[in-house]
Amino acid sequence: MLAESIDYKLPEKEKKSEYVESKFDEIAQRYDLFNDLITFGMHRYWKKFVAKKTGLAPGENCLDLCTGTGDIGRAVLKFQPEAKVTALDFSSEMLELAHQQQGENAHGLNYIRGDAMAPPFPKEYFEAVTVGYGLRNVADLSACIKNILSLLKPSGVLVCLDVGKVNIPVIAQLNRFYFFKIVPLIGKWLMPGQEMFDYLPHSSINYPDQKKLKKILLEEGFQKVDVYDFVFGASTIHVAQKPASS
Repeated sequence: MLAESIDYKLPEKEKKSEYVESKFDEIAQRYDLFNDLITFGMHRYWKKFVAKKTGLAPGENCLDLCTGTGDIGRAVLKFQPEAKVTALDFSSEMLELAHQQQGENAHGLNYIRGDAMAPPFPKEYFEAVTVGYGLRNVADLSACIKNILSLLKPSGVLVCLDVGKVNIPVIAQLNRFYFFKIVPLIGKWLMPGQEMFDYLPHSSINYPDQKKLKKILLEEGFQKVDVYDFVFGASTIHVAQKPASS
């Protein structure tokens, strides 16, 4: 397997949060450019799609978990300017960039430093929760999903963007070569010696594929889950709805 040809080991589960936080701090300045290069700019369209799938009405609340440089939070506000968006991340460097990029258009968007595994909000507070490339990085996926469900109001929605699995064999091999060989090279061209660009593809190995993640979301209490694939499933969006009543 291509993944085995790279001399890299994922951090142990108990050290994952600390590792990811420190590494995202290190790559923050080049993270947006990196995403533009490896997706040919398509990640910006996918994040607009995420924003639209929140279906927010004026005055409603959205939590953008693992906000990074804040592009999904800003996309949500462009979709629904009268919404209220709370953007949470544990990387202080990412949040600093998010503040800078927000500029004068800060109305309705509040940035908070915090852990996606322990978000400091009351239960049933948000109409929508968005996550972009974040669930792969949490220490306990099921526990994080349970937390998200508890934060959502009845009929609230979770919209999650992340890497997926390609099912067409030839394209799957090409995608795997690109993700495990070319993507780290692009990252290390931007920031020589930075091992986080090896972590990113490796973090997808044990992350559930589209069908399994849908199954987990339903098992943890979501009522309905729709899946939208892009680039043959290399990127995927799950839209999961909380039941109208407990």
